[in-house]
Amino acid sequence: MKNGLFLAVAAGTVVAAASANANLVAYWNFNASTPNTTSGQLGTLNSLAPDAGAGILSIGGGSPTITLNTNNAGAANGVVGTFAGSTLNAVGADVSGGALSVQGAVGGGSSSTVTSNGGYVQFNVNLTGLQDLVVTFSTRGTSTGFRSGQLSYSTDGSTFINNGLAWDGGSSSAFFLVSRDLSTIVALNNAPSVTVRITLTGATGGAGNNRIDNVQLNANPIPAPGAVALVGMGVLALGRRRR
Repeated sequence: MKNGLFLAVAAGTVVAAASANANLVAYWNFNASTPNTTSGQLGTLNSLAPDAGAGILSIGGGSPTITLNTNNAGAANGVVGTFAGSTLNAVGADVSGGALSVQGAVGGGSSSTVTSNGGYVQFNVNLTGLQDLVVTFSTRGTSTGFRSGQLSYSTDGSTFINNGLAWDGGSSSAFFLVSRDLSTIVALNNAPSVTVRITLTGATGGAGNNRIDNVQLNANPIPAPGAVALVGMGVLALGRRRR
């Protein structure tokens, strides 16, 4: 019985050690932004580059196709930009700064026709040598903003598969955490190109918006076959010594 218990504990220790070694593949905090001088209008996102790790951020969808706001002087010309962010899910001592925001219509007019439903924000990363992808981010919205957010994934950039239930992005004016564990998706393990997409729908007003902040993509290193074999031999050897 003692030997069996020892082996179980040893195996559990190996699993725990692997989980503790998760790599931060890519992280965006959207703090490289400039607030708009006109209340209610999007600020400018000054960089699409990740703040840690490596990856590519891109946007699309909507009708017409949603675009980045590039004017922070009171004349918003796109529906994707920034509003004030949060420290929820931030890495280290990152400040709240900005949050990537998708608005219902250019300019944020309450009577403007919504053009952003079906718009998406997506993150592409290289998972070569990695497995067990987990995606986390903080989000919030407004009552006329996007009432449905859906996460999906792709390994070819064209065919996307939904993962998990949709969340109500407009249900809270305070930031809340969204977490999606994609570790059971074998196709993502060791994949050279993985795209995670957040699609937003259900906005009812041009001034409605949703904010996405502190996006983390984490994964575990894939153990080398030799390392796995050595661990197994070590556990067996320790078991024999206990007899």
